[in-house]
Amino acid sequence: MRIITRPINISTDKNLILDYHCQINYESDSPWARRVAYEQYRDKWFSTSQPNEFFSYFEETLLDKRTIAEIWLDETNEYLGYFWVVFSDMRDYSLVIAEVMDVLVNPKFQKRGIGYEILTYIEKKAIEQGANLLRSGTGSENFASQKLHQKFGFETYRVEIEKKLK
Repeated sequence: MRIITRPINISTDKNLILDYHCQINYESDSPWARRVAYEQYRDKWFSTSQPNEFFSYFEETLLDKRTIAEIWLDETNEYLGYFWVVFSDMRDYSLVIAEVMDVLVNPKFQKRGIGYEILTYIEKKAIEQGANLLRSGTGSENFASQKLHQKFGFETYRVEIEKKLK
């Protein structure tokens, strides 16, 4: 399969990015939040101010020339995946952090190594942009994502926990 990469086009890709981001949120959300079907979760998310807030931040990060935000397609222009990586500088520690904010492989193409290829591509691009640390996050029950990250050499550096209050 031939992979075609292209940068995000803010005007034409907005709905796609919002939809993908919502899917990623659902897969990585708290177990209690995922007790509802995805369609219900999606309807709720799109009824809030979050999509506009997210997309405003997404656009803002694109002002940094180091940001990596791409869509991958196959030779028939079918979507294979999407990813978005932002950079931050920790000058006092001489660190440039590339953080994978979103990564999604179209479910039709999962289990074919595309996620690994995306991470390989992100790492290469992050190094080219001066990063010396690559971070990514996923949900506590997103075992496929955890397995992929571990296979790629990621190590746990932080554990966040929560308690739902009544």
